Amino acid sequence: MPRRTVWLVTGVVAGAASSLYAERKLRRTLEAAQARMQPDALVVEVGRTARLAAASTGERVREAVATARLEKRRREGELWAELGTAADGTDAAEGPVPPPGRDVPDPASGDPVHPPTRRARRAARRSPSHLGN
Repeated sequence: MPRRTVWLVTGVVAGAASSLYAERKLRRTLEAAQARMQPDALVVEVGRTARLAAASTGERVREAVATARLEKRRREGELWAELGTAADGTDAAEGPVPPPGRDVPDPASGDPVHPPTRRARRAARRSPSHLGN
């Protein structure tokens, strides 16, 4: 009979301890959730989330634009190659021949050749008379 009493008391103590532990854990979780739902905490969380979203969105947009530009140039080169000969009579087998004023990727560097800036184009059109000669 004493064995049953020991196991009964052990079970009651274990049950009471686990109930108290679960209640304490639940109470702490609810208090933490309540603290996160306060207006000040919500403002801070929304601000942090917005900053992270803006930073990652800007990077993704820049990456998408760069990829689109490279793909556009690659496809334009394919189209010029399919065209056969360029308007000036050169053979397309030598490589893609862009129309005047257009740029194509530089295969040696792997980086596209950037067109001249507006200022550089204006300076190229000017006659040497502006230099005082």
